[in-house]
Amino acid sequence: MPTARLCPLAEVVHRWPADSGLPEHLAPGPAALAQGWALCITGDVQLPALELDAPLASGSPLRALWQDGAGDAPDHAQPLLILFEGHLQIDGALTCARTDGAAHLAVLGDARMRNAVIGGQLLYVQGALEVADLLWCDGPGGAFCVRGGLAARVALFTGQCAVDVAGPQQVEVLMDEVRGVPHRAEFSSEIAGIVFPPEFHDGIGDGESGIRPLIDRARVVAAVRAGQSATRTSAEIQSAQPLQADLFADEAISVRNILAAVRTPVIGPKEHTAAGWFRQTDFLLCQRHVDAEGDARDDNVFIAVWKTWDFYLSVSHEPEHPGLLARLAAAARGRKMPTTAQLALLYRAYHGGKPGAWQPLAPDTAPEAWRACNHAWRGVLDYLRKAVGQHRARYPLHQRLLAELTAQRIEDFTTLPIFTERYNDWWDGAKNGWWECDVWVGARQPCMHDGEPWGRAYKLSWHNGTEAPGDAQDNAHSAYQITLEAALHGPALVQYTYAQRQSDARAPLPRSAADHIARLLRFAAAVETRVRARHEQDPGREADA
Repeated sequence: MPTARLCPLAEVVHRWPADSGLPEHLAPGPAALAQGWALCITGDVQLPALELDAPLASGSPLRALWQDGAGDAPDHAQPLLILFEGHLQIDGALTCARTDGAAHLAVLGDARMRNAVIGGQLLYVQGALEVADLLWCDGPGGAFCVRGGLAARVALFTGQCAVDVAGPQQVEVLMDEVRGVPHRAEFSSEIAGIVFPPEFHDGIGDGESGIRPLIDRARVVAAVRAGQSATRTSAEIQSAQPLQADLFADEAISVRNILAAVRTPVIGPKEHTAAGWFRQTDFLLCQRHVDAEGDARDDNVFIAVWKTWDFYLSVSHEPEHPGLLARLAAAARGRKMPTTAQLALLYRAYHGGKPGAWQPLAPDTAPEAWRACNHAWRGVLDYLRKAVGQHRARYPLHQRLLAELTAQRIEDFTTLPIFTERYNDWWDGAKNGWWECDVWVGARQPCMHDGEPWGRAYKLSWHNGTEAPGDAQDNAHSAYQITLEAALHGPALVQYTYAQRQSDARAPLPRSAADHIARLLRFAAAVETRVRARHEQDPGREADA
């Protein structure tokens, strides 16, 4: 039978593991040891839930275990530290509503729980930690330390929470903005919008500042405390954003991986090139071919980090036996010349917004460029894994886009008074749209302008990065636009386009662009929900929003 007693922190100093970090968090000086309290629990414990904000509140599971062994501990005392000397099993959730002021938790055995949403305190587990559903550690000032390995279905590390995990790690969906390790949200935050249903989203974040601003932590805490799940199931996540994990041999810039990249179905039938972008990086895939001007093009990937770096990663196919005699011998036998693949890597840096000369790219001669290239290259691989996953699953996100953002829905929404009475002039900067949280919203009504007919359009834009030298003002804005083109028979034709910067011409939104489609769907749903809610509350004032 486990027992619990409340005692001064000084009495448990000798039980602190040397690598726990507890002294730094609990005892900055002797006074803290003398004044603070620790709740020590012996034996293995199973609890229905544990709230670190008030672990000894009336009716809490730990209060039933508490035995005032210290004698001088006041009944209202709240521990700074909860120390479990055995194993801990929590059937429900480990939570704290605030990210400061909650009790620290140390478990000297293993710990298992369904959900854990914590932040601002130390969580130390000397054994293994297993979280069946969601583990969310949010900073600042907190620390997450596990010595015996971590297993979780969804793990989210945000803020300035220090994370230190030793032993094996098995996380199905990892979103980690703390450790600098590869994770699902490294190049786009849209996985958060897929993992967490809309009721847990916080306003309409653009995702450019990371995951934390996208998620309403208070609602997540309330849900897991109520015994609910705050995340979609693994099957739902996989269905919306499948990954082709085995597409590349590894993360290296190599002949094998470059050829794998340019041979993906991202490049359509009878095409030789395909483009894509994420954040401030864009890329072009090119298969070996002879272009319209008669120039031979090698298999290559061109990557540009806007006005910072350009990288050219190419695979050429050189004859194994160069020379005229070898060519003549191959021609006489009616065979192709045997070739060998050769890797060529080049880069150029920008200065004052202008590119410098192309130079060979290698880790020893250009270490800064090599690091930047590797990061951008890994972003391309991430994009392609998602794109091929969409292709092999028959484009689930694109199918959802077609089903949800229909011509009728766009027309119904953009004929609300806010679009027809207030923001109703596409060519007037003061009347063409407004900011809804992080997203700029505007619509064009069918009209004649300067003698030219224009169809209905709906645009959603967001601030993406910062302007580089030589850029026009507000150039660092990306946008999605949905345009309706009238058809002779049947419903209007819907065109989905996007642009990385204001200065770019809009291009068709590829059906394999998983993160872009997910973001467009998230933006559109959240904007419509907010605008319609205002309209239903007071239609007369809705146009003044």
